[in-house]
Amino acid sequence: MVYSLRHFLIIVLFLVTGNNLNSQTNLNDLSVVVIGNKTGSEKISETTIKEYFKGKYNKWPNKKTVIVALASSNHPNVEWYSNLMFNKSFFAVKKYWYSLVFQGRNDPPYFFASDQELIEFVKLNPGAIAIVEKSNKVPENLKIKLNE
Repeated sequence: MVYSLRHFLIIVLFLVTGNNLNSQTNLNDLSVVVIGNKTGSEKISETTIKEYFKGKYNKWPNKKTVIVALASSNHPNVEWYSNLMFNKSFFAVKKYWYSLVFQGRNDPPYFFASDQELIEFVKLNPGAIAIVEKSNKVPENLKIKLNE
């Protein structure tokens, strides 16, 4: 009985919240901003930025190494950010990244417990990239403009 109730609750939760966070959601329409430091790109497509987050590219156009910064399990928006950028849960994102690292295809991402920590890390590390809420005070030079 508990097993059936658990599945029912998961399905209801997915139907109520999950459908709004699919891959067709435009990041520009949401209350998030992608930030990066000296990436060599004034504007970039949403598809391409997601590929950077997924480790598909190791270098920016200016030849700087891509450093991915992600929300940690302690971050209040971790599941939301994971769903937006990867269309996966945080656990699935960690598993995905561990496979890339163990295959020797990429360096591991850095994980942070708050948007302020993400902003500070990106500010101090050329080539770093992260996603944070727009309500944060983000320097204009760190904001990456996304093409639609």
